[in-house]
Amino acid sequence: MLGGIDVRTATISKEDIIKNAIIMIEKGDSLTFSKISRKMKITSQSLYNYFKNQKELEYAIVGTVISSACKIAQKRTFGRSGHDGVIYLSLTFRKMGVKHINLAQFVISHHRTSQYKIVTDAFNELKELLDCMLESYVSTDKLLKASRLIRSMVVGDILNVGTGWFKSPEVRAESSFIEMLNLSLNALNNS
Repeated sequence: MLGGIDVRTATISKEDIIKNAIIMIEKGDSLTFSKISRKMKITSQSLYNYFKNQKELEYAIVGTVISSACKIAQKRTFGRSGHDGVIYLSLTFRKMGVKHINLAQFVISHHRTSQYKIVTDAFNELKELLDCMLESYVSTDKLLKASRLIRSMVVGDILNVGTGWFKSPEVRAESSFIEMLNLSLNALNNS
């Protein structure tokens, strides 16, 4: 017993720590080593065996979430391509972000960095998935602009819908997202 906490002797893993941290974020809890350790019934000092500091843990979460979202989106969009594939992929990421708004806000709030391999790998996975879908629809010279357009629209919609900014009885948020994405992609393709 340590400070009123029954300290586990079982082995934990980085994955266990990340999973517990994600659950906390999803519930809207703030993330600290002491809160994670209390939840997992371990000493906060033991977390340093897995992560140098809280920042490293946070970026491990960012990389894990992006990579997991890519795998889900890839599975859901399998066999789709062209304009409809791009729309469906964008909508898939948007739906995941809105459904998991606290986690999406956590990921979006972290600056992109190449300091952590897990984050670099996850962003490369996202870029590859998006580029692969876009290559069947836009010319090579417009690929980067199309990718940025989609990322901006998806992130913007996740934040606006997830935080309640896009509540209107006249227009459903999802249908307006699809319409705006269609208009933007068509304009980009025709420019």
